[in-house]
Amino acid sequence: MKLNERSVAHYATCNSPPDKTGFLFKKGERNTAYHRRWFILKGNMLFYFEERESREPIGVIVLEGCTVELCESESEEFAFAVKFDCAKAKVYKMAAENQAAMESWVKALSRASFDYMRLVVKELERQLEEVQEEARSSQAKSKPKKHQLQPQGAASFQPATISLQNATITGPLQEGVSSRENGVSWSKPLSVPNGVSDTQEDCSERGDGVRPPPVPPRRKTNGGSLESPVSPGTGCFSKLHDWYGKEVAELRIEWLQSQ
Repeated sequence: MKLNERSVAHYATCNSPPDKTGFLFKKGERNTAYHRRWFILKGNMLFYFEERESREPIGVIVLEGCTVELCESESEEFAFAVKFDCAKAKVYKMAAENQAAMESWVKALSRASFDYMRLVVKELERQLEEVQEEARSSQAKSKPKKHQLQPQGAASFQPATISLQNATITGPLQEGVSSRENGVSWSKPLSVPNGVSDTQEDCSERGDGVRPPPVPPRRKTNGGSLESPVSPGTGCFSKLHDWYGKEVAELRIEWLQSQ
């Protein structure tokens, strides 16, 4: 696997948040002694530096297709090894400072590969499908079924519609006075003295037997005439308006002459 040295070094020291950092003792290849190194885990790449303040890593381990195993040697306390499936692959041995640090590093390195993440994603998708299926089944059970219950022998009720298109309202007619509005014909009742019609409907003919209140008679003024008491002959509004207009004109002329 070919890696660009500058890109790898930049990724190791960039501002992206690491998954885990800390000191570990790494066993050398030629010199079998353990050397204290600063490790940074980002994704499936484990970088190690000579010191914590070092600007570039001195090595990187790609944690893909590997297994993390504990070392059974009594001389190597809190040690573990990173092994690969290939026969000629290197075995990286590291040791932590205590038991808790060793368990933490072993767990983090075991979960760093993309294969592990792929398995985790598949398992989460399976659990999500199960939850959604349970939610759909529970909604189907809790949803009430709609049944239209109708008592036997009961007639179906239909709302009655009343059309006034050809309706006709009749009453005492006056000759030559009739009209039609909104498809309804009506006739103006004949006006009679005192405002009371002689052809009023008898109360006994109504189904409810309730007599309606009598229509009050029209009030007569000045013996049945609508003329002004001040100016006779002003029965309509136009005549009354002309009469008061003449009076105002005369008063204006008198005022102008006095000036």
